[in-house]
Amino acid sequence: LDQASYNIENSIPTAFAHDASSKKIFITVPRRYPQVPFTLTELDTTKHPERSPPLSKFPGSDKIISVYQPVIDECRRLWIVDVGQVEYKGDEQKYPKKSPAIIAFDLTKDNYPEIDRYEIPSNIAGNPIGFGGFAVDVTNPKEGCGKSFIYITNFDENTLIVYDQEKKSSWKFSHGSFNPEHDSTLSHNGEQYKYKVGIFGITLGDRDPEGNRPAYYLGGSSTKLFEVSTKILKKKGAKFDPVNLGNRGPHSEAIALAYDPKTKVIFFAESDSRQISCWNIQKPLNHKNTDVIYASSKFIFGTDISVDSESQLWFLSNGHPPIDNLKLSFDKPHIRLMRVDTAKAIRRTKCEVKPIKKP
Repeated sequence: LDQASYNIENSIPTAFAHDASSKKIFITVPRRYPQVPFTLTELDTTKHPERSPPLSKFPGSDKIISVYQPVIDECRRLWIVDVGQVEYKGDEQKYPKKSPAIIAFDLTKDNYPEIDRYEIPSNIAGNPIGFGGFAVDVTNPKEGCGKSFIYITNFDENTLIVYDQEKKSSWKFSHGSFNPEHDSTLSHNGEQYKYKVGIFGITLGDRDPEGNRPAYYLGGSSTKLFEVSTKILKKKGAKFDPVNLGNRGPHSEAIALAYDPKTKVIFFAESDSRQISCWNIQKPLNHKNTDVIYASSKFIFGTDISVDSESQLWFLSNGHPPIDNLKLSFDKPHIRLMRVDTAKAIRRTKCEVKPIKKP
């Protein structure tokens, strides 16, 4: 790596995906600032178990401009959404603006060949810098991976984009539940900052016999949680009819959430409270039925959370809340990626629902 091309202060990771089979973690570093050498990186935890390990360049990342999140599906495909542009002036020749693209790589093969690429039309994408989280829906993994849908949130346009991999087509939904509810507050170094963002996090629940699932989503500036069936999302032009599941309570805003099928629990990476909260979908959603599984003053700005194929919960804080002219000191770690078994995480909390023993 050419040291001149790299500025550690500008390399702020936003999300990750853990491949339990290879014990590798894929980490995204969007080009929000200059001198970010790789926007998609990988970390082999078997070779680098130490703290502050080096990140390696992801094969094929030269063709990618800027990525915010990676997702691994049941077929061990790594999906990314390249927003197609950098977020600063001066590198237009090096990184010319392109259409945003959904790209998939095959993690089962050496050097991870690219196996799918779809450019999102501008009338569907809107402002791609507003892309939030996304979810991958393999309709029936037992019958193969051909039928898959991707659901991408856009917190700037308050829309939900759907990509049908089989038909190579896309469409979008708009709905009032995607809008921000209020101004959210970030507290940092004794000061408070306001921000307002729409639909941000999305996670998928359990499949029914037809391969449909509940999609759970939330706004970045909202404490409510909504659910809509993927049966609706998979149909272009369908009537969007979500259910308001309830309110998680004051100051519980989050931009990322993850469902664990083993425990039936949704975990939330909260933006300002510096904690990870949980809710069991078998209970009504209200403040009394949520709980906290992790809290630390050092967990500054939780940006991503996911459950891997071995029921391990992972969560990331990047220490870099969206505050203009934020100054960080580098004498202590800012970026934290942690892991815990989902069943252990909820033990003796309100999110643990023990199975009823039959007489």
